[in-house]
Amino acid sequence: MSHELGSKPKALFSYLKGYNRFMKTVISVNAFNKSQTAQYRLKVIKYYQEFGLKATLSAFPVKRSTLFLWQKKLKDSRGKLTSLIPKSTRPNDIRQMNTHLLVLAEICRLRKKHYRLGKHKLYPLVERYCSSLGLSAPKESTIGKIIKRNNLFYSRSVYGYHDPSRKRPTRRRKLRVVRAPKPEAGGYLELDTIETIITGVRRYTITAIDVRLKLVYAQTFTTKHSKNALVVLKTIVSILPVGVHTIQTDNGSEFEGEFEKHCQEKEIKHKWTYPNSPKINGVIERFNRSIQEEWLNTYQDEMLDIVLINQRIKEYLDFYHHDRIHESLEDQTQASVVGYNINYQQSPRCI
Repeated sequence: MSHELGSKPKALFSYLKGYNRFMKTVISVNAFNKSQTAQYRLKVIKYYQEFGLKATLSAFPVKRSTLFLWQKKLKDSRGKLTSLIPKSTRPNDIRQMNTHLLVLAEICRLRKKHYRLGKHKLYPLVERYCSSLGLSAPKESTIGKIIKRNNLFYSRSVYGYHDPSRKRPTRRRKLRVVRAPKPEAGGYLELDTIETIITGVRRYTITAIDVRLKLVYAQTFTTKHSKNALVVLKTIVSILPVGVHTIQTDNGSEFEGEFEKHCQEKEIKHKWTYPNSPKINGVIERFNRSIQEEWLNTYQDEMLDIVLINQRIKEYLDFYHHDRIHESLEDQTQASVVGYNINYQQSPRCI
């Protein structure tokens, strides 16, 4: 009898007498050998058959009824070892997660646009969307399951990098900050610069934040000049509900010159951090990470166009202030904490 190459072993030898029974036996033995529970049950049964019931109950932590049940299963199956393998306790009818298609589409849209936000920060956005449509909002844990089951994980290619080693300290004496500030009220600012290199072209995003109120502002420039840092300072001062009394920066050159002169004229105390001490500037450094991972890395291909990238940054600032919840604010938005909205679209033009 001829057989084609590549046929299954059963097709090759099925004509042999006793082959099918032999293969079933092999499969049964393999299944039994993989089940430690079945091997344990057989061991208890053999011990009972050799030493009796009383010795078995003393030697093994099993009940009398359980032992007889195992023995009955083995007897009814005519000695098949696979009968001792525990069956699955999974119910036939299980609950399934049913998500409205509009809610699923909204979660997909939010994850694509803000791919760094997890279920905790997405929940209030999804809840607000569902309320507008009269739908029941999924719970925070359900949103996490939707993200995982639908593989809603996105990332963006990183074209540039930030080189903090380029910040050179000056030699003149400065008022240094020893520890990270913990002001009791607003008016204490931290400023920093994010340097991005795109195909050999440098872009500088100067960021500012109120340490207490967490109000932020950011803008991208073509040069790292003190007049650009001054634009950022004046802008954030204009949107703060309180006056600025202290400014904390690193030792970058953009925080000298016109920037330092303006601080002296307005009698604003200017403090510097020690070199290689990012923890002292921790609040602005954390915001820099958020805006880079959640926004700038997404639109790095647009950073060569200053007008376009700054428009993108304004969109993120609006989202960051009005919609994004912050764990440092006990899962509230900045707008709800400060008590008023900010129109970032009216910020000064870049220099």
